[in-house]
Amino acid sequence: MTPRSAWILTLFGALPFIAAAAGAFALPLEHHARLLYAATTYAAIILSFLGGIQWGLAVTLSETAPRSARTLFMISVTVSLAGWCLLFIEPASLRLAIAAGLFVCVWTVDGLLRLQSLIPAWFFRLRGVATAFVVGALLTLAIKI
Repeated sequence: MTPRSAWILTLFGALPFIAAAAGAFALPLEHHARLLYAATTYAAIILSFLGGIQWGLAVTLSETAPRSARTLFMISVTVSLAGWCLLFIEPASLRLAIAAGLFVCVWTVDGLLRLQSLIPAWFFRLRGVATAFVVGALLTLAIKI
């Protein structure tokens, strides 16, 4: 996959978050519970996806950098489990705020991976833009709903 394709697909992947935030302003109140459910479940799915990226990186490092790989394995599972735990947090505004915080945490790990040249610069820039969109949408929802 080329970086350009990854950018396009990532931005498409951020659309459900943006649509949910826009829906909070455009749709009547009776639809807000569905928006919250959609945003929260999608956040859990995407956090698991991001954990999977870290898992894959850990696999590639397992022979050359076993300590780093072990740390990444643990982080990747923690990210996925934290995403799942989101589904049980009330009130919804707290759930969305925690989701936003988890996305920032994953991006921070990506920053550390970039500092070690373990991920390419284009991928870190992509993750930064996507994280900004996602966090902005989740916090907009948390404040609006």
